[in-house]
Amino acid sequence: MYREYPTGVIDVAAEQQLIEQYDKIVFQFPFHWFSSPPLFKTWLDKVFTYGWAYGSKSGFKMAGKKIALAISVGVAEEMYNAEEKYKYTLEELTRQFELTFDYVKADYRPLFAYYGLELNAEESWIAQSVPFYMEYLDAL
Repeated sequence: MYREYPTGVIDVAAEQQLIEQYDKIVFQFPFHWFSSPPLFKTWLDKVFTYGWAYGSKSGFKMAGKKIALAISVGVAEEMYNAEEKYKYTLEELTRQFELTFDYVKADYRPLFAYYGLELNAEESWIAQSVPFYMEYLDAL
Protein backbone atom coordinates (compact mmCIF):
# COMPACT_ATOMS: atom_id res chain seq x y z
CA MET A 1 0.00 0.00 0.00
CA TYR A 2 2.80 2.40 0.79
CA ARG A 3 4.28 1.83 -2.67
CA GLU A 4 0.88 2.30 -4.34
CA TYR A 5 -0.12 5.29 -2.22
CA PRO A 6 3.09 7.03 -1.07
CA THR A 7 1.20 10.25 -0.26
CA GLY A 8 -1.55 8.39 1.62
CA VAL A 9 -4.24 9.47 -0.86
CA ILE A 10 -6.22 6.35 -1.71
CA ASP A 11 -8.10 5.83 -4.97
CA VAL A 12 -11.31 4.62 -3.33
CA ALA A 13 -13.19 3.75 -6.53
CA ALA A 14 -10.26 1.70 -7.86
CA GLU A 15 -9.87 -0.15 -4.56
CA GLN A 16 -13.60 -0.91 -4.38
CA GLN A 17 -13.58 -2.22 -7.96
CA LEU A 18 -10.60 -4.41 -7.12
CA ILE A 19 -12.30 -5.82 -4.02
CA GLU A 20 -15.50 -6.55 -5.96
CA GLN A 21 -13.55 -8.84 -8.33
CA TYR A 22 -12.58 -11.38 -5.67
CA ASP A 23 -14.37 -13.75 -3.31
CA LYS A 24 -11.30 -14.33 -1.12
CA ILE A 25 -9.16 -11.49 0.21
CA VAL A 26 -6.10 -11.73 2.44
CA PHE A 27 -4.75 -8.57 4.03
CA GLN A 28 -1.06 -9.16 4.70
CA PHE A 29 0.92 -6.82 6.93
CA PRO A 30 3.43 -6.63 9.77
CA PHE A 31 2.01 -6.31 13.27
CA HIS A 32 2.73 -2.67 14.07
CA TRP A 33 2.23 -1.30 17.59
CA PHE A 34 -0.32 -4.05 18.31
CA SER A 35 -2.31 -3.29 15.19
CA SER A 36 -1.87 -2.76 11.46
CA PRO A 37 0.33 -0.15 9.83
CA PRO A 38 -1.49 3.21 9.79
CA LEU A 39 -2.12 3.25 6.04
CA PHE A 40 -4.16 0.04 6.29
CA LYS A 41 -6.44 1.66 8.86
CA THR A 42 -6.78 4.69 6.58
CA TRP A 43 -7.54 2.34 3.69
CA LEU A 44 -10.33 0.68 5.68
CA ASP A 45 -11.76 4.06 6.69
CA LYS A 46 -11.78 5.32 3.11
CA VAL A 47 -12.71 2.19 1.14
CA PHE A 48 -15.38 0.70 3.42
CA THR A 49 -17.88 3.46 2.72
CA TYR A 50 -21.52 3.79 3.66
CA GLY A 51 -23.62 2.54 0.79
CA TRP A 52 -20.84 0.33 -0.52
CA ALA A 53 -19.61 -1.75 2.40
CA TYR A 54 -22.51 -1.26 4.81
CA GLY A 55 -25.60 0.71 5.71
CA SER A 56 -27.96 0.68 2.77
CA LYS A 57 -29.79 -1.62 0.41
CA SER A 58 -27.05 -1.13 -2.16
CA GLY A 59 -24.27 -1.65 0.38
CA PHE A 60 -22.65 -4.79 1.70
CA LYS A 61 -20.39 -5.37 -1.30
CA MET A 62 -18.17 -7.32 1.11
CA ALA A 63 -21.00 -9.70 2.07
CA GLY A 64 -19.98 -13.33 1.92
CA LYS A 65 -16.41 -12.64 0.82
CA LYS A 66 -13.85 -14.69 2.73
CA ILE A 67 -11.54 -12.25 4.47
CA ALA A 68 -8.38 -13.16 6.36
CA LEU A 69 -5.33 -11.54 7.88
CA ALA A 70 -1.78 -12.75 7.34
CA ILE A 71 0.42 -11.05 9.89
CA SER A 72 4.15 -11.09 10.44
CA VAL A 73 5.16 -10.67 14.07
CA GLY A 74 8.59 -9.89 15.43
CA VAL A 75 8.59 -12.00 18.58
CA ALA A 76 7.83 -15.62 19.38
CA GLU A 77 4.21 -16.78 19.63
CA GLU A 78 4.69 -17.67 23.31
CA MET A 79 5.02 -13.96 24.15
CA TYR A 80 1.34 -13.46 23.27
CA ASN A 81 -0.52 -14.93 26.22
CA ALA A 82 -1.82 -13.89 29.64
CA GLU A 83 1.34 -14.93 31.51
CA GLU A 84 3.81 -13.20 29.22
CA LYS A 85 4.87 -9.69 28.28
CA TYR A 86 2.11 -8.94 25.75
CA LYS A 87 -0.75 -10.38 27.89
CA TYR A 88 -3.08 -11.24 25.00
CA THR A 89 -3.11 -13.63 22.07
CA LEU A 90 -2.76 -12.26 18.58
CA GLU A 91 -6.37 -13.27 17.96
CA GLU A 92 -7.46 -11.11 20.89
CA LEU A 93 -5.34 -8.18 19.73
CA THR A 94 -6.85 -8.29 16.24
CA ARG A 95 -10.49 -8.44 17.29
CA GLN A 96 -11.13 -4.98 15.86
CA PHE A 97 -10.55 -6.42 12.39
CA GLU A 98 -12.82 -9.37 13.08
CA LEU A 99 -15.54 -6.97 14.20
CA THR A 100 -15.00 -4.69 11.18
CA PHE A 101 -15.30 -7.57 8.72
CA ASP A 102 -18.32 -8.95 10.56
CA TYR A 103 -19.95 -5.51 10.39
CA VAL A 104 -19.70 -5.50 6.59
CA LYS A 105 -21.01 -9.09 6.52
CA ALA A 106 -17.78 -10.64 5.26
CA ASP A 107 -16.83 -14.19 6.25
CA TYR A 108 -13.86 -13.54 8.55
CA ARG A 109 -11.48 -16.50 8.64
CA PRO A 110 -8.85 -17.36 11.27
CA LEU A 111 -5.65 -15.39 10.84
CA PHE A 112 -2.28 -16.66 9.72
CA ALA A 113 0.64 -15.49 11.84
CA TYR A 114 4.30 -15.64 11.01
CA TYR A 115 5.95 -15.28 14.42
CA GLY A 116 9.55 -14.61 15.35
CA LEU A 117 10.64 -12.55 12.39
CA GLU A 118 13.01 -10.44 14.52
CA LEU A 119 14.58 -13.63 15.85
CA ASN A 120 14.76 -15.61 12.60
CA ALA A 121 15.06 -13.30 9.62
CA GLU A 122 17.33 -15.56 7.58
CA GLU A 123 16.02 -16.37 4.10
CA SER A 124 16.22 -20.12 4.70
CA TRP A 125 14.04 -19.89 7.82
CA ILE A 126 11.53 -17.68 6.02
CA ALA A 127 11.46 -20.09 3.06
CA GLN A 128 10.55 -22.95 5.43
CA SER A 129 7.35 -21.12 6.34
CA VAL A 130 6.17 -20.76 2.73
CA PRO A 131 4.53 -24.23 2.49
CA PHE A 132 2.52 -23.50 5.66
CA TYR A 133 1.34 -20.19 4.26
CA MET A 134 0.44 -21.76 0.91
CA GLU A 135 -1.52 -24.47 2.72
CA TYR A 136 -3.34 -21.78 4.67
CA LEU A 137 -4.21 -19.89 1.48
CA ASP A 138 -5.40 -23.07 -0.25
CA ALA A 139 -7.70 -23.84 2.71
CA LEU A 140 -9.46 -20.47 2.36
